[in-house]
Amino acid sequence: MIRYHVKRNKKSRNTLRYLGVFLFVFGAFLLYLFFSGMASSHLFGAIIGALIGAYGVYLFIHTFEEDKYDIDYEFGDTEMTVKHYRGETVYSYDDIDDVTLVVPENEMIYSLILIRAGKKKYLIPFSYKKDACDQIYAHLTARVTEKRLEEEIRNG
Repeated sequence: MIRYHVKRNKKSRNTLRYLGVFLFVFGAFLLYLFFSGMASSHLFGAIIGALIGAYGVYLFIHTFEEDKYDIDYEFGDTEMTVKHYRGETVYSYDDIDDVTLVVPENEMIYSLILIRAGKKKYLIPFSYKKDACDQIYAHLTARVTEKRLEEEIRNG
């Protein structure tokens, strides 16, 4: 079994929440100004205020997604387990649709593995951990391609 931990920064998550609340309040204030008649160009200003407020709500809501918190990945022989702050999700290798290795220009600095399982996407970053990335990618591709080959043979 291979285990890998992805640490997320709590300060970044909180900063995005505060920014979302600020943008929502600022957008609401702009709407108040334009609808109360204190500013000209009512329609254009109201649209801008509504867009700013909506973006603030978007930022705030998306900071509660499970990929914004620390995640532990466990890659076993028959299944992959994703442990996040809401609990854990277990995927068999049959459930995984695609495994992609993203290799930048200088692969010794960082690498990324993108795993798609149904509607969920997991992006696993590896900073200065090329060996761990290669080991996990080889493990995943061996399991996922084995299942796909078995399906192709059965379907003929």
